[in-house]
Amino acid sequence: MSRRPHAGVPLSVAPTIPFHEPDLVPEHKAAVVKALRWAWLELLNRDPSIVKAADEETITSRLQELLNERVGGVRHAAWLEDFESVPRGERQRTADGRINKQPDLTFRPPTYGSVMNSTRWGWFVECKIIDGKASVTAYRDHGVQRFSTGEYAAWMPSGAMLGYVRDGSRPRLALNSVLPGNVSTKRHDACTTDDQSESEHDRSRIANPCVDVTLTHIWLAAT
Repeated sequence: MSRRPHAGVPLSVAPTIPFHEPDLVPEHKAAVVKALRWAWLELLNRDPSIVKAADEETITSRLQELLNERVGGVRHAAWLEDFESVPRGERQRTADGRINKQPDLTFRPPTYGSVMNSTRWGWFVECKIIDGKASVTAYRDHGVQRFSTGEYAAWMPSGAMLGYVRDGSRPRLALNSVLPGNVSTKRHDACTTDDQSESEHDRSRIANPCVDVTLTHIWLAAT
């Protein structure tokens, strides 16, 4: 018995992009940024030696504690009053199905009605120390790249990178030397403040395509 020929998908047809979760609304992203800035200032006031000399893991752990701190039963970081507790190193499934990748911080406001699975939904934030040219390259290759390849936030249209800055640099200028032409960068734009910028990354050409991701880069000075 002859076998019927298999009908292949025309090469002109774009690969199917998996369903993605809804992006956080601007108000919720702004609340996260404000809470991070507040926690950073708190840490600078309480223990400046931490931000100036400690390793990335120690700083991130202290920020997590501040973001979840409560005073008289009320969340000290008032902008996150309705958010879940902020987890650190929460394992996430990658675009290609692995489960061993852990963004540093995850922020989840009250779940939207359009969310399909709250485990993979939220604003995922990766943290890096910025101190010299080599650290900016590492920020790209071991931070931004994790988003651009679908290792982080595979079902989310946006995420964030948090820089602990010890050399006075700013993201718009520093990242312009390492992002264009790399990590599938589509654009890199300035924001309203010079310690913040925004980049967009194409994820349609990776082995397991997922929704493109826009990253907010927040760089907080240690001095």
